[in-house]
Amino acid sequence: MKMCKLSGWLAAILVLLAATGCTTPRTLGYLNDMQYGVDYPVMQAPELTVQVEDKLNIQVLSENAQLSAPFNTLLTLTDLASQTAQQPILTYTVNREGNIIFPVLGTLHVEGMTLDEIEKMISAQIIARGYIKEPMVNVALENFSVVVIGERHSMIVRGEDRSFNLLQAVASFGGANQETVNMKEVTVIRNENGVRRAYAVNLKSRTLFDSPVYYLQQNDIIYVKHRGSQFSQGFRNVWQSIGIVTSFASLAVSILTYLALIK
Repeated sequence: MKMCKLSGWLAAILVLLAATGCTTPRTLGYLNDMQYGVDYPVMQAPELTVQVEDKLNIQVLSENAQLSAPFNTLLTLTDLASQTAQQPILTYTVNREGNIIFPVLGTLHVEGMTLDEIEKMISAQIIARGYIKEPMVNVALENFSVVVIGERHSMIVRGEDRSFNLLQAVASFGGANQETVNMKEVTVIRNENGVRRAYAVNLKSRTLFDSPVYYLQQNDIIYVKHRGSQFSQGFRNVWQSIGIVTSFASLAVSILTYLALIK
């Protein structure tokens, strides 16, 4: 009888150890509330707006290269006459007043404008002043980058195009470690109209795509939060191994207990 009670208590203890030992870290995953075969609306990427200290690459083209050349260089017309090589695309930094100093046209206010709006403005002024009838203006943002801050390291990630998004930035950072990162609350800090605003984004939910910070703006700061102290992978492997052993031991004790009871 004592043997039966002892075996019963031992079996219960081993079952509890097995249950604890076999427990693995919860799998978090990205966008785990999306369903297969279901259509979700797509939000279009908003246009980037120019900010103070942005760097703009601007190039003016036309069928007659001599007509567009003065808009693509800081050289004088006399200097241009002696130049044969193609001039590089110039970069203009937006000053504190939100302006750039553009060849021939002079001071242009560009802060708060989209790249398309700047292209149309420069093109319209060139046409209105009678320089070129049909100019082609290309404006690109040179400093489109965001900062990603993690627990162990941080990095600056450059955007490849105007629709650079949060998932691309996190992937460039090396991804979010599903066992150590709080994927339900990734923070994006953005400068808007002279103030900073923080947004919390849930990487586990499809609502990510509806967030106003899913498509990133230049100089956004992304903070990937740590979930707190975690066991090392080696410790977890050892603990899981103990769980497997105790499971088999529990099974053996249960069998012995059953055999003792039926005798």
